[in-house]
Amino acid sequence: MSQNEVQFAGEFQLQRCELISSAGVQADITNIIVEINLFEDIFKSTMTGSVIFADTNNLVDNMPIIGQEFLAFKIFTPGLAQSDLDFDYTENVFCVYEIGNRESSTNSEIVELKLCSPELLRNERTRVSKSFEDTVSATVLSLLTDPKYINTKKDIFIEPSLGVRKIVSPNFHPFSLIKNLSQEAIASNNNSPHFLFFENTRGFNFRSLQSLYAEGVSGQYHYGDKGFEDRYEADGSSGKIAQGFKRILELQTPQKNNALQDINGGMLGSTLIMHDIYNKKYTKSIFSYFDNHDDFERLEGNTQMYAPTKYNRVIIDDQNNTVGSFTDARIHVHPTSTTVDDIDAQYMEENPETVSDLVKQGVDSRLAQAEIARRQQERGQDETNPNYASNKADKWLLQRQQRIHELNTGMVVNMTINGNTAVAVGQVIDLSIPVAGIDHENVGKSKQQSGRYLISKLRHTFSNTTRTHLISLQATKDSNPIELESKASGQEPKKSGSPRVYQV
Repeated sequence: MSQNEVQFAGEFQLQRCELISSAGVQADITNIIVEINLFEDIFKSTMTGSVIFADTNNLVDNMPIIGQEFLAFKIFTPGLAQSDLDFDYTENVFCVYEIGNRESSTNSEIVELKLCSPELLRNERTRVSKSFEDTVSATVLSLLTDPKYINTKKDIFIEPSLGVRKIVSPNFHPFSLIKNLSQEAIASNNNSPHFLFFENTRGFNFRSLQSLYAEGVSGQYHYGDKGFEDRYEADGSSGKIAQGFKRILELQTPQKNNALQDINGGMLGSTLIMHDIYNKKYTKSIFSYFDNHDDFERLEGNTQMYAPTKYNRVIIDDQNNTVGSFTDARIHVHPTSTTVDDIDAQYMEENPETVSDLVKQGVDSRLAQAEIARRQQERGQDETNPNYASNKADKWLLQRQQRIHELNTGMVVNMTINGNTAVAVGQVIDLSIPVAGIDHENVGKSKQQSGRYLISKLRHTFSNTTRTHLISLQATKDSNPIELESKASGQEPKKSGSPRVYQV
């Protein structure tokens, strides 16, 4: 059987694995690897991992291993045609930052080394103390590629953002600055404020949720022996292997909706008060779950930008309120200073003076010409007036707070599947989960739990003892797959009249 043909779902090939010491000594540990783990998370800046190997040559003492090593390896899934989907970390290596557990036996020792991307160590070692005058996306790209800061050579997937900003970094670590900027970034193509910054096996990503959704569904998975629509092929093993990659081996649904958390987190309603110190006034912006639910694309949305809500839009009290009516549940106060067109007043410059302006002020015409020429030379004759956009908190703060909270605490599933190197965080997957109990409508799958999910956390486990690659992942969603029905009143049951009050 060729190494390019997959024999079973979850098969992998460890082509190479080398440990490089701080002194430059290289040790090939390919044949003594027990397990490799890689971790991805859309809410974390870099990847981490661990490697476990059987040390039969006392490498810990002889190299020595001190937590300052590099690990270079390459892993691929047989039968996967695209070589760019291989986990090739032979040039962009992982760093060993800690020696973990060690278990000794007679002739060997099981050693765990904890890994991280070198960019994480680079981030902790450097600080940014300068000002930037560019769009948020361009500033992030500069931080990632500048030799003085992160200096990464990995692929970067970046989405353009709106507005030239004047950004001052007071000794922030690069990733801390990028995290702050991701909260304020607004996408140039759809005004989305839902930017994320994370690393997966493809590289670094600075992009909005809508950019991830636009890539479509990357995989379909089902829980059970066979899918609801898929069938094994009549002859041969290829059908079973394909089904093996689609099958969910383990499934848990730890949480769905938590109304109390959603109220406190501002997901159902919130208010922003922007105090404008330049114009001596304040403005209010509100977010209401039902009114603003479809302002930006969601996972279950259609071409009309409509997606079913996770809460039912019914009257809940005698004041005709819904769960989204209480916009004062969470209030933010944010300072700003803007002029027209959201220009930041603190950096605004008036139009430059001309020769005639100086002459009117009593300056000799020849001196005025010389002065304007000097100013033009300093500024650059083609340079435009450097007015910078404000941070536009009213365009992103409430919307972003709501969506990120919803992804973190909303409808979540944890599952384990047979692994392949094409799966990464940030991908959209489609799940078919069977009905628990009696299938009254004979639909075959759960209407509430099935549907599209976004992979938010992921763990690759490569076990050399079993020769299998398993993926444990957490997936979340920000909308409901079906429209909720209102068959009766959703109002809180209460007795009529006033409460009885007892003086004690």
